Amino acid sequence: MAGPCDNVAAFVDGELSSDEAEVFRQHLPDCARCQREIPLLLQLDFLGRELVERAPTPMEVLRSVPFPRNGWRRPVSLVAASFAAGLLVAIVGARFIPQQPSARLAISPSAYRLLEPRLSPPDADVYRKLPDRLMSSGAGANTEGIPHALLGELRTRNDLQELSAALLAQNQAVLAEEALVKLDGLAASAEKESDRAAALLILSRHGEALKAADRALAMRPGMPQALWNRALALRELHLPRLAARVFDQVTTLGEAGWAEEASRNVAGLRRASMDGEERWHSVEEAGRALLEGVPDLLPAGFSQAPSARLYFYDAVRAAPDRSRVMALLPLAQSLDARAGGQVLQDYVRRISAADFSRRAPLARDYAELVRALRAQALGLPMTESQKDWLSETRQAAFVATLRASGEEDVLLGVLVLTGAVRGDLPRFESAASTDPWFALTVARERSAEQWRGPHREQALRTLLEAYRLFCSISGLDYRCIQIDIDLSDRSIQLHQLAEANKYAERGRQRAREGSEWFLERDLLWNLAQSAKFAGTVPHLARAYYSEYLEREPGNLDARRAVYQHLADIAWNELSVDEARMDMELALATGRPLPVSGAFTLADLARLKSGPGDEARLTTVLESLPASKPDERWVAAHALGRFVIEHDVIRGRALLRDLLQQVAGPADTGNPTARRVRAYSFTSLLFEAGKRGGFEEALGLFSEERGMPLPARCLLAATVDSERTLLIVRGAQGELVGDYDDSRRQRLPSRVEGLVKKEELLAPLRACEQVEVLARPPLHGRVGLLPASFAWSYLTRRSTARIPPKPGPGLHLVVSEVELPAELSLPSLSWTPSFGPDEKHLLISGARATAANVLAAMEDATEIDLVTHGNIHDSASTSYLLLAPDMEGPELTLSRIRTTSLRGAPFVMLAACKAAHTTYAVHEPLSIPAAFFEIGARGVLAATQDIYNEEANAFFNDIRERMRSGVLPAVALRDVRQEWLGAGRGTTWVNSVLLFE
Repeated sequence: MAGPCDNVAAFVDGELSSDEAEVFRQHLPDCARCQREIPLLLQLDFLGRELVERAPTPMEVLRSVPFPRNGWRRPVSLVAASFAAGLLVAIVGARFIPQQPSARLAISPSAYRLLEPRLSPPDADVYRKLPDRLMSSGAGANTEGIPHALLGELRTRNDLQELSAALLAQNQAVLAEEALVKLDGLAASAEKESDRAAALLILSRHGEALKAADRALAMRPGMPQALWNRALALRELHLPRLAARVFDQVTTLGEAGWAEEASRNVAGLRRASMDGEERWHSVEEAGRALLEGVPDLLPAGFSQAPSARLYFYDAVRAAPDRSRVMALLPLAQSLDARAGGQVLQDYVRRISAADFSRRAPLARDYAELVRALRAQALGLPMTESQKDWLSETRQAAFVATLRASGEEDVLLGVLVLTGAVRGDLPRFESAASTDPWFALTVARERSAEQWRGPHREQALRTLLEAYRLFCSISGLDYRCIQIDIDLSDRSIQLHQLAEANKYAERGRQRAREGSEWFLERDLLWNLAQSAKFAGTVPHLARAYYSEYLEREPGNLDARRAVYQHLADIAWNELSVDEARMDMELALATGRPLPVSGAFTLADLARLKSGPGDEARLTTVLESLPASKPDERWVAAHALGRFVIEHDVIRGRALLRDLLQQVAGPADTGNPTARRVRAYSFTSLLFEAGKRGGFEEALGLFSEERGMPLPARCLLAATVDSERTLLIVRGAQGELVGDYDDSRRQRLPSRVEGLVKKEELLAPLRACEQVEVLARPPLHGRVGLLPASFAWSYLTRRSTARIPPKPGPGLHLVVSEVELPAELSLPSLSWTPSFGPDEKHLLISGARATAANVLAAMEDATEIDLVTHGNIHDSASTSYLLLAPDMEGPELTLSRIRTTSLRGAPFVMLAACKAAHTTYAVHEPLSIPAAFFEIGARGVLAATQDIYNEEANAFFNDIRERMRSGVLPAVALRDVRQEWLGAGRGTTWVNSVLLFE
């Protein structure tokens, strides 16, 4: 009887039935002979195939045999044997190799698959198990990869779908990069996007993988491979409950093998998620129990939980006698062991010596206050006594009693619990001298105070310095997670979205490691918010919001908040019906809308209103106290934004009144006031444009800018969701305007064709150069005017430019930067073009840190900044890479804003994507805009990847023409046209923009 080993050739040849093939796969992992034979057969197949294709006829073979002239001859039998061997190889090759090698054959000769993601070609998607992982690094046995010969054959055939599948099946980063290139050559399809998701998963680009999987599912809902890859991306983004839900969808498809593996994934994800939540609950319950006395047995590893120190302080303050205090000494020792020193042990011993006849009643009241506040935070039932402790009067009376008692530690605890640290900061500073826990409390309060004033950037620096000093101490994790929450909150408000994402991810990692489920939830929300405001990663925002809702399924406030923000995301994509449906789901909870929801509702009502919309907006405004001016401004704007579409006179009055209210705070940098000011001008501009009041609209452009506009050769442009307003001042000052509200798709990143009507372009053709005043989010986009025009973006400064110092100019060149080795990026050289009277300053190598470069920029009059640039995927924020310093290698918008440019330099940013603009509707957010804020007179930069040597020649040519008196916009236009005419720089020169 034939055994499985007799079927090895038929298996390679694909001649076995599905049942026979499955039997062979089960046999293969344990059979060394078959494992050896399969690669040999594949190699033999290819050799044979080459001979078949290239082989001469038998007579040609015989003629080719050399016969020596010395008279002896090669034996005929040897010739025949050689020919027979060649023929045998050809026959064997013809038998064993399929004429068109398939992705399935290319995956691996083993019974296991190398790749966890799924591939779209049917032959590549046959289910096989993943190998068991060895306890050492690497996969388990019997996971041989594709033979190089087969891979070469697929490359030669250039079947992009089959080749990309074969490349991806090997689960190697370098091959995944090649597969991405191959996939780019395919037409748009669900299969292409699903396979892109697989490639991006291999490369650990999980956010992009999620986006690709979502695109595939938009093209083909329910596509198994895309669902699978989406679930993997969600898992790697640490969104386990949502990932489990998607794997559940795969399970319901009932695919053999895949359904069972999906089911196992569901179980594992839900178990891990529940374990983290249950761990948090067990620590929280133990913390509550400590108020009543030290339990006989605390949960295993209780002292390792970040919140354990918090519960410890509460337990000491609530202990009514010496024995209860001393019972906490072992816990103090464990906590001190984590943080180092014996701060907490000293605290226990000091409190144990207190006069408990005086302290005990205060301790009992403290315990009752803690119980009440915890019950309120967790939504637990409360006694009448606990409810009484929530009143401000009762809390104030307790604080007064404690001040008179001398029980300083209990007073500190109550001040934190009641949010009254601000008035007693010296007490906390005194405590911080011996206990770093209180140093972090002081830092948070100082930062909050700075945030309430004009020094908002200083508020961030205060938190960052505290984090640097204390957050390497493991025992302070809880307060450090809270600092990351504060940092991400405030960075979102400042629209520093890359930083917001970084702090939220860092804090979330710490929270996950410590099973701080409650804090992790807050950080998950911040990740969702930063992704939403980024505007370009809605797939990430939706995923974070959905995971948040999975964690709070019965929480109506959470449901209202999530659906309100999902409505905002859909509106930004102009998916109007979806946005209205999400808004109705938010309203159906019965929970009141916050001001952000009111803003979305006012926008949405323009294209799809609902009964009672105005009443809802009025209710939001009227429900806000005067003590919350920021929220009242947003609510008032939402109402005015709605009303102006129905009652122009009343709406304009509301918005004009609001502009007066926010003028002062906006000038001092209040982020909410600045946004409300910009949004209000938006509503007024489009109202004027809609009725053809283009002269009035131009006056609004000038009023918002705070300075007169050019009287000729001007394009003023603004967009808002579905609306576009364009106004031209021609070469003779003639005025032409155009209003349109027919757009139903999101504005693309490149805007060629937005200004397409000849009646707008004709008045500008006689202009030597055109100045473009484009409001965000249009500012900084490529293609606003045709390449035949000489034009530049007008960029508003937040402050007046400081006149440059007299004397020769200083030309700063930053190049050949020493980048971190792990980035594997080459150093970029640069040959500068210096003017005759310029001083030169060159910074390169390890000296080219952000701190050194920013300091050198202050007095420069010309700057060449030559390095690599990139975009944060999660925040769509560009940055430049310099040599690393204490804050890392990235030169971000926020770091640029920390200096000032006294020399009013013209800046050439020779870096990829340096002109990329972050999506925002209230102010330009880009590296060029940041340079203008600190005093630049002009910036030249590209929005996409550029080439070092080409950029060197291109930028130097422009600078030389500028030195000869040519206007920068004209120099850019002329050099670009010459390059394109000569076929040079065709992939990037159109992306170079001028900002003035």
